[in-house]
Amino acid sequence: MKFVKKTPCAKPSDPSSTEEKPASPAKEVPVKRPEEANDVVEKTQQKASAASPAKEIPVARPIIVEEEKYILEKTQFEAIASSSEIREALKDEALQKLIYSIDSSSNPLQELDEAMGIEAFREFTDKILSNISKSNDEQ
Repeated sequence: MKFVKKTPCAKPSDPSSTEEKPASPAKEVPVKRPEEANDVVEKTQQKASAASPAKEIPVARPIIVEEEKYILEKTQFEAIASSSEIREALKDEALQKLIYSIDSSSNPLQELDEAMGIEAFREFTDKILSNISKSNDEQ
């Protein structure tokens, strides 16, 4: 005697079931933006960065270091970032604007020299240098 399977291959839909299942799996589809949209995005990002100088600013010019001793190690950056004194100083909006003007200047060395004449900026740089030297002593 031959046995015939009576259940269908697909699950029968149960109208009492409250479970919803997607018709097909989700697919990631790349979307290309028109050039005009890219321009709007770039202008918006520029306005946002100009409005809030504490945001990260992409560097448009190459960074040239004449001597390797001026390049900070990761631990030195971490020491600066974890310093409560430096973090507190960076809350000063005038200092933020000053740092932003140096960073975005076409002649940043001249801006830096001028900023060193401002006591708050000089104290800020002294705190950074102090943290870097502490970090060097620990290594």
